[in-house]
Amino acid sequence: MARYVEISYPIHEAMPVHPALPKVVLEPRERLDKGDDWNGSLLSIYLHAGTHVDAPWHHLNDGMGIDQIPIEDFIYKNPVMLDVPLAPNEFVSVDVLKADAALQNADLIIFNTGHWRYRDSDIEKYSGDFPAVSPEAAEYLRTEMPNVKAVAIDTLSIENLNDAKDNGYFVHHAFLDHHKYEEPPMLIYEDINPEPLIGKTLKSAFTTPLRITGHDASVVNIVVETVV
Repeated sequence: MARYVEISYPIHEAMPVHPALPKVVLEPRERLDKGDDWNGSLLSIYLHAGTHVDAPWHHLNDGMGIDQIPIEDFIYKNPVMLDVPLAPNEFVSVDVLKADAALQNADLIIFNTGHWRYRDSDIEKYSGDFPAVSPEAAEYLRTEMPNVKAVAIDTLSIENLNDAKDNGYFVHHAFLDHHKYEEPPMLIYEDINPEPLIGKTLKSAFTTPLRITGHDASVVNIVVETVV
């Protein structure tokens, strides 16, 4: 029997975001209890706040926007969650990827570093020196694992932001750049919640991005089919 679980975080005004980003604003516009004909609201959200997917245009002016990515790139028939407990500023390494044979057939790899535990209790720790994918591991994924269409991580970024500026955001480019590599770009999901998947067998997954014309990302809902 299949069961569907969501690994995206709900959107609300108090939701944790990186301190450098604008906070989410939900503004009531029409309200029935004020005599309006319906309830209606305005949402203001940075496209990289909360659970979101990065499109190639995020780091490449000639990369695909979120509206140009084929819909099949958001559908996964063999998602795999990799439990890789990491401390702050530690990295997912190439050795970790090579050690798990299940990854060879995966089309979506979900990294469970354990950092998600700090999201609601300690936003400063959650948004600070979080774990990330190493540059070497990102390049290995892109060049040696052609079945992978996307990666997801339980931190605010797939790469260490302390190093990113100095190395030209190498990790993002390793996944998104269509100039450096022959393989198609891989999508990046950040700030995901792997907790509902712990101990489960994953069967399939799909996501539902907003098709925002010519833009760099979308807030997204990620649904995973598990086997009960």
